[in-house]
Amino acid sequence: MAEKIKVKVETEWFDIPTLYDMRDDEFERHVNDDELFYVDHHEIARSSIAGYPIATTKEQLDIVIAHLESFRDTLRSR
Repeated sequence: MAEKIKVKVETEWFDIPTLYDMRDDEFERHVNDDELFYVDHHEIARSSIAGYPIATTKEQLDIVIAHLESFRDTLRSR
């Protein structure tokens, strides 16, 4: 069985109204400035908030992307 690690992390984030009201260019900057995810020096995709690994291979990243894309029809549009 895979080992899971539990950590407590102090974080900062935008609340829902702020995120919803954010202009697309501001949100794009938020995403592109590695505020959600980044690739570390070992070429591992990680959460910027907690630092945990998201994907270690391109194939795993494709699975993450497909999962995120599955949310598309559920989210509201402006």
